This record gives sequence, structure tokens and C-alpha cells, in this order.
Amino acid sequence: MPDVKALHTYYKTATDQELLKLRADGGFTEEAERALDEELARRNLTSDEAKRYFAPEWLDKADVGTVGVLALESGERVTAEVVGLNEDGDRLSIKVISPETLPRNTHRSHRAIPLHRIVSFEPQPHLMERWPFSDPCRDRTFSLPRFALMTTIFLCMIVGSIPLFLLLASRPYGLQAASIVTYTLFEVFFTFARTGTRGGHDLPPYKFTCPAVEPQVARLLWRHLGFVVGLFALQTAMLAARPQLPDWWIMQDRKGTTPFDLALILSCIGLGYAQVFTNRSLLDRAHREFSIGTE
Repeated sequence: MPDVKALHTYYKTATDQELLKLRADGGFTEEAERALDEELARRNLTSDEAKRYFAPEWLDKADVGTVGVLALESGERVTAEVVGLNEDGDRLSIKVISPETLPRNTHRSHRAIPLHRIVSFEPQPHLMERWPFSDPCRDRTFSLPRFALMTTIFLCMIVGSIPLFLLLASRPYGLQAASIVTYTLFEVFFTFARTGTRGGHDLPPYKFTCPAVEPQVARLLWRHLGFVVGLFALQTAMLAARPQLPDWWIMQDRKGTTPFDLALILSCIGLGYAQVFTNRSLLDRAHREFSIGTE
């Protein structure tokens, strides 16, 4: 029979951290548990605080990027990818996934679960072999050459297009030529840039050297050629019809813009986004097929 008085004396001399660690470890006799609970209550310390202050054993398995099953004290089981701990270190940030719909639906929701609510975590390595974790473009390592290339394309598209249009606009088919150059830069940038359209804002952009992308380059080029022909035909037809339009189509506003100019610009932008959408859909399918082929 343990000396209850000695237990109370020992617990009273222990620090808060020592008491919390004892509560987190557990495994005491009934008398020791009762004495410890009484001392914790006297200091306004709780068992939940003990679980928050001292990391459970399962946390060693929950490395950032690991996919596994979390068992919660409520009985709920959650399949998720580990994002990391919050700033206070008392909550586990995860991205919830559904293994049943993983190959077809990449929608995932973010949750932050208190550590004391998690009973266990079991990694599921086989899920890492499935989409989207098998995506060869998931590597988020910063690439200076890619950054330099994408920055150059963006600056040429935004800044370089202005003098290009000023230089060619007065020449025969100069507007179409300048538009084709700017349109091409637009397509390359928005097809491969991170724009949040790859099934979720957390998925990385397509990479030029990706093994799933490279086989699709020829199809992308032929597709681009078709859209460029369409762009040229659209602009040429609209410019040819301009003299026959009512006067209000070419009346300038305070900024010097006419309804015709606006219609022409919006038509070209609409065509451009249509190609971006089809390009990214093609590359998305290519990534999924690549991932299925490597399972």
C-alpha cells in the first residue's frame, strides 16, 4: 500500500512541468492517480494541458507530407496528409482526403485537430503511390532557371507587348502579328504558371521538364497553331467588318477607347482563356494517366 501522504508531499514539491509530464505518461496506481489529480486540480492544471505540453508517441510518425489515418478519441477515423503543427504546437494541421475518390477527385479540406483529441496515427505509404501524391510535378523545390524564365515571359507579355503594338500597329497585318506574339506568351505563362486551377490551390504548377508533360509538347504546339489561326481569322474578320459598323461602335470615350476596341480585346482574351483551359485539361489528364501507369 503506497504512502498517500508521501505522494501528496512529492507532488507538491514537483514543478508544473513535472506534474504534466507524469500525467501525460500515466500508468500509476489508483491512489497515485488520485493524488496526482488532486494536485493538478489545486494548481488548475488539466489532463488536456498535459497532452498538449508533451507530444504523444504517434507524433514521431506524422512527418510533414506523410499520408495516413488518424484515429480520434471520438471514434472518428480521418485519412489525411500531414501539413505540420501550428505555432503553439498543440494542434496538428492536416489536409483531409478520401481514399475512395482520390484518383478522380483531388478536393481536400484543411483541418487543425488538437493533439489531445488524436489517439493514434498510422502512415499509409500505399496512398503516396496514387494521384495526386504520385504527381511528378509535386516537388516544390525552388528552381532559379524556371523562375527566371517565367519572370521573363511575364515581363515580355506585360511590358514588351506595348512597344510591339506601337511599332507594328500601322503596318499591314501588324496588329495580328503583334497579337500572335503576345498571345503566345500569354498561353505559355498561364498554361505552366501556378494559377490555382489544378484541382485545388495547394497543387503545384506544371513543369516544362516533367515526364508527364514532355510527351504532350507536340500536341500543345499543334493545338496552339490551330488557336493562332483562329486568332488571326477572328481579328482579320472583325477589322474588315469595322467600316460597315454603326458609328457608335467607333466612338471614343474619355480614355480614347471605342466599343469596337473593347469587343476585339475581349474576344481575343476569351479565345486565349479557352486555350489555357484546354491546355491545362490535357496536361491534367496526362499527369493522371502517368500516375496510374506508375502504380
